[in-house]
Amino acid sequence: MEKKFFVVLLMLIASQVGITQVFSDQLMFLQSQTQFMTIQSQIYSDMSRQNIERDEANRKKTGTSSSSNVDRSKSFSYTGNKAIVDRVEKEIISRLNIKNPVSGKNLEIALNGTKPYSKYIAAFKALGLDPEHDYADVFTGYMLGMWRIAKRMSNNPTKEQILAVRNQVVNHLDISGLNNRERQEKAAYLIYDLIFANEAYEGSRKTNNRKLLQQDSDAVQQRFLRENKLDLRSMTISANGLTNKN
Repeated sequence: MEKKFFVVLLMLIASQVGITQVFSDQLMFLQSQTQFMTIQSQIYSDMSRQNIERDEANRKKTGTSSSSNVDRSKSFSYTGNKAIVDRVEKEIISRLNIKNPVSGKNLEIALNGTKPYSKYIAAFKALGLDPEHDYADVFTGYMLGMWRIAKRMSNNPTKEQILAVRNQVVNHLDISGLNNRERQEKAAYLIYDLIFANEAYEGSRKTNNRKLLQQDSDAVQQRFLRENKLDLRSMTISANGLTNKN
């Protein structure tokens, strides 16, 4: 049976009532925090619709390809440190505790009980991505995961599609100004953001709750439109990565 990419925790959480709602609530809180919003604005700036369209037009004019990124990919690497990931998780829980101690405790129990971060790391690795040492790989998985939710998809992207999007990421993002700690910290926030969004979505999908499924999908779609000017539902995967249909 094909190994699932984004569906990795359903067996773990099936017997634990309310965990998907805990993750959904935490996603809404995380998105309201200044630090996370700053990270989002930084990492999405080069992936905006305008920049994608401009660069695609330039490539068509010059006849260049998006495949010339082997050397640039080195600039996305970092040395993994579990302490940084643990600190990010504690910061997420701590900020929620300040806002709502009960919700903070519920999130802590959910994360300790299901260990979603390590499961998502394993899922990324299963498709050839290296989320412990490569920021481009993390961003690729994150974008594909959010695109999948916005499109209300159940299937996972193919390895060819993943490679196309990774090439696009390498050609558009520049994190050369970030040090090792900052790269891993931002990567960890992205993975947790995907966890909270995807677990809520998969919980709704597996229970066939169409109303919640649509709400989960709409939340991702509207957030990307509002904050990043990216219309995920109008995008498809081509040899150039995630591009607009028109």
